[in-house]
This record gives sequence, structure tokens and C-alpha cells, in this order.
Amino acid sequence: MHYTEDPLMEGPRRKHRLVLEAVGTTTGLFGAERKLYAAGCEAGDWMDPRQYTDTGHFEGFDQHMAEVQQRVHEATEAAAAEQDGRPDQEA
Repeated sequence: MHYTEDPLMEGPRRKHRLVLEAVGTTTGLFGAERKLYAAGCEAGDWMDPRQYTDTGHFEGFDQHMAEVQQRVHEATEAAAAEQDGRPDQEA
């Protein structure tokens, strides 16, 4: 399941947002100038300093969010196992 559709990712999605910082420009094939960006995560746990146009960073950020999703699921499963698989039981 993609992280944007995962109910467990509702909170983490608010904390982890793609942040683009303009770091330069490039000239396209027909002479049009385009901005280049470095990217990071608002939560501070991912950064890509490579200079891309804005869409170039989406794949890296998507991979970062897949890793965040995996950690969230592992933590949820560990908490459930600690509570003997009964999430309604208080710790």
C-alpha cells in the first residue's frame, strides 16, 4: 500500500513533508531558464543536495517515505506484540 493511502501514516505524513530550496538555474533545450532545487524532509531525517528541477526529487522523497512507513509498521507491530496482540489492552 502506498504511504499516501495508509491510515497509519496520517500523523507521519504531516511531520514529513518535502521541502525544496532553490540552489541555481539551468538552461533548457530552447533557452528557457529553469530553477534547480536541493531537497529535504521537514522532519530533518532525509536530504538530497543534488540539484534537480522540482520533479527530480519526488522519487527520492517517495523512497524516504516508504522507509518511514516501514518503521511505523514495525513500531506498531512491536507495540501490539508487547500488548500480547490485544490493542485495546492498556500497557
